[in-house]
Amino acid sequence: MELKKLSLATAITACLLASSNLAAKQIELEVSSWKGAGAEVANFPLIIEKFEKANPDIKVKLNYMARNDMVTSIPARMQAGSPPDVVMVDREFIQHWGGNGQLMPLNDLPFVERVQPKLQPYLGLEDTVYYSMLQVSGMGVYVNNDLFEEAGIDSYPQTVDQLVQACTKLNDKGIQPMLLAANNGGWTPYVYFLTMALADGNNPDLARMDKFVSGEAKFADDPSMKNAFEGFRQMIDAKCFNPMVSAGTDPWSVALTTFQSGRVAMLPQGMWNITPFSNDSLPEHFSLHPFPAVNGTKGIVMDYNGPGWAIPKDSGQVEAAKKWIDFWMNDENLKVYLEADTAITTLAGGTSGVPELAKPYEDARTAGQLVTFPVGNIPADLGADMPNDITAFMLKPDQDYNKILQRWDKTVAKNLK
Repeated sequence: MELKKLSLATAITACLLASSNLAAKQIELEVSSWKGAGAEVANFPLIIEKFEKANPDIKVKLNYMARNDMVTSIPARMQAGSPPDVVMVDREFIQHWGGNGQLMPLNDLPFVERVQPKLQPYLGLEDTVYYSMLQVSGMGVYVNNDLFEEAGIDSYPQTVDQLVQACTKLNDKGIQPMLLAANNGGWTPYVYFLTMALADGNNPDLARMDKFVSGEAKFADDPSMKNAFEGFRQMIDAKCFNPMVSAGTDPWSVALTTFQSGRVAMLPQGMWNITPFSNDSLPEHFSLHPFPAVNGTKGIVMDYNGPGWAIPKDSGQVEAAKKWIDFWMNDENLKVYLEADTAITTLAGGTSGVPELAKPYEDARTAGQLVTFPVGNIPADLGADMPNDITAFMLKPDQDYNKILQRWDKTVAKNLK
């Protein structure tokens, strides 16, 4: 009996010592992110639980903050030499923090080869990889399927000419065809214009904006840019949208409720609205499509390269941080996040989290009918002028758009000096 008691005591002591040693060896990995809590939980608790189970020596400390707060708080910590071990970034942050040497190059990590080849150029600056892009979101055109059916439209328009025909049918039935919400920054007309203008054919050159910004190409000499302005004129003449009403409508509030209430047949907007539209079942039947093209015969979608993980150069837990990145950049784990965030995978052959109603969008993207929203790769003053100029043209489409294009070239030239 005494021997059994001793054996039991020895076992308990051994367990306590093992637990103590594990606790002593456990690493705390601080991860700063604008996703994972609040309104953007995005399955983070489940992913963190899976990561910690796969890596019992690592404990994740999620430091959630709004993206705008990261603009000031993260650089301050970087300058003090005590940054988070992993930080969520996007293309804009890569330009600043990567360009300033505040992020660790990640070229040697295995995830790089898993990323879709067409996305690999966006993982850093020039030949240096700075982040693991988690998702691609994007912009397209939401369609109220019931209103299309009511107007006798049996196929989605792939070109602006076909769009004009669809607008005529909708107007004849007293249905407002489209809302191009431009209040609060002119975002929607800017996206619509760029999708037409950057697409120089059915399979656009994804480097076109880089060529304009570098001075290699001129806005004023580019026929696709000019055709985009002509496309706007066609849409206005066909009463596809009311410029005055659109200019006064906020894209983030009124435009969404207008579409959900069934008062407009088409709404250019982001993929991220799929989930709230579906949760509300408003409209009851809707789908997401590419933008009708003006420089080709097939619709074009606009990628929005999403956030991902980077490692600050002064991270205190580099090896654990690399494990965190590698864990996320495996399809089995990444799809858990993508399904919650309704986004497209960045992995070659990976699993996206986009429902069937966005199949027309995904099909166009898979076929290479896409352009990329220019985040962080155009001068700030050009990025401010373009939306304003496009909205101004929308309100006064008889003006000479060549002068607008010439102004953009002058802005580029000024920034190249």
